[in-house]
Amino acid sequence: MAWDRKRRRGFESGPFGFITQNLSLAFLTAVAFAVLVVTRAQDGIFDGVRETITDAGAPVLEVVAAPAAEVKRLGDGVTSIFSVYEENQKLREENARLRSNLTELAELQRKTKRYEELLKIRPDDQVTFVAARVIADATGPFARTVLVNAGREQGLTKGQAVVDEHGLLGRVVTTGNRSARVLLLTDLNSRIPVLIEGSNLKAIMVGDNSGQPMLEYLPPGSRITAGARIVTTADGKMFPPGIAVGTVAEGKSPRVKLFTGESRADFVRILKFTPSLDVDDAAPEPLPGAQPPKEGAAQPTTATPGQPAATAPRRPKTTPVAALMPG
Repeated sequence: MAWDRKRRRGFESGPFGFITQNLSLAFLTAVAFAVLVVTRAQDGIFDGVRETITDAGAPVLEVVAAPAAEVKRLGDGVTSIFSVYEENQKLREENARLRSNLTELAELQRKTKRYEELLKIRPDDQVTFVAARVIADATGPFARTVLVNAGREQGLTKGQAVVDEHGLLGRVVTTGNRSARVLLLTDLNSRIPVLIEGSNLKAIMVGDNSGQPMLEYLPPGSRITAGARIVTTADGKMFPPGIAVGTVAEGKSPRVKLFTGESRADFVRILKFTPSLDVDDAAPEPLPGAQPPKEGAAQPTTATPGQPAATAPRRPKTTPVAALMPG
């Protein structure tokens, strides 16, 4: 009897005792383990059951998700109110700063105009423009050009500068009656005379079919700093001076980070620039004390002794510098 009592006490207090006292838990554990094994062995058995449960619970989830979405929308609205307030404050500060800068700019313009009047400085050449829209992008691996819907009928000629809202985009290379082809600054054939502000160094910006053209023909020993602004010059009588081009890019070789981009040009302006009369094309000044010829009178001629009088030889016609530049 003592042995049976001890045996029963050990059976009830050990692992077997825990199982005998929790038969339902043991049964459910065995069922769950069997289901897990069967599910791992054959994944497609419970797919139909899972889809049925999902379809049945979808309407319930939609009803529950509607208030949650509304609460999220209200929270986003409150957050946007605070962000709009902060943005409004920043815009107010920026507006005040711009108003101050505008006042200073107006004062500087007034002083500049007064100084030009005192120094008898001739005003800059007038620049007009023709607005056009980019109708085709002919950019490829070996060419960087675009087509615009303006041509000779609108007064376009070869070599005119093309700009967008950010800066210089390129120049006109061919013109039709109602269309023109624009060579972009990044094209391999692009050569643009530029000026580096601050150091007042002149260079030629050369395209190489990459996103950043190179700066060549810099003066020997010249030093340029990254971020310096680059503008066009009137050298070659091609472009009006002062058109924004880009900034000096960081790197070992001098390159230009352009203000404008090839892919974002939509509407452009073609600048009509007429430079001042060149000294070679100007009429010769009269000699001191000479009387101006009367209207309708014949021009005086000179003759050498022993030869009949003949008209004075004309000066040979010079070729403009722009016609000698490539492209």
